[in-house]
Amino acid sequence: MGEMLHSIDVALFLFFNNTIANPVFDAVFPLITDKHFWIVPGVAAAAWFLKVEKKRAAIAIGLALVTVAISDPLAVRILKPLIDRDRPCDRDALVEGGRFLLGHKGSRSFPSAHATNIFAQAALFSCLYPRATPWCVSFAATIGFSRIYVGVHYPFDVLGGAVVGSAVGGLVFLTFSRIRRRFGTGDSTTEVKGAGSDRETTARR
Repeated sequence: MGEMLHSIDVALFLFFNNTIANPVFDAVFPLITDKHFWIVPGVAAAAWFLKVEKKRAAIAIGLALVTVAISDPLAVRILKPLIDRDRPCDRDALVEGGRFLLGHKGSRSFPSAHATNIFAQAALFSCLYPRATPWCVSFAATIGFSRIYVGVHYPFDVLGGAVVGSAVGGLVFLTFSRIRRRFGTGDSTTEVKGAGSDRETTARR
């Protein structure tokens, strides 16, 4: 079973990494997958978010920081060493026919930390702002795809990261919601809308 799943993973990796390769993707995805590329846009977006949403934004950003403080070490320090899977670009385990746009990396592969972290944020913000769910998921999926395209992760690494990250983001939101209800901290100025906000609004009417 394990060998069959690995064979499927390799076949999918070669399709996304090689078969559909083109010059546009070669130029775009190494940028998209670089976390440093997002520092300035991320800071600008956070500043705008705080200016427009104020207290709600402060709550959301605080929850986002808590989420990454859980998702990143969970992926990097616990799951990667535990599963101990080689990357497709590892010199000792290169996938024949693969394209490795970022060179050769020897760190562990499963789950993708990029995918874990970004899907954790996508799940959290989808819970906080349900109408933004398509944008959150699309952005996370693009980051995840970029990890396969540049040759540093298998598709199952990204899928595993998406599952783990989504669980973390959902649990952070659930915990926050229970704490808010327990201590009665939700009000018209600080409430962060979640999946049940439409029902709460109807009930108030």
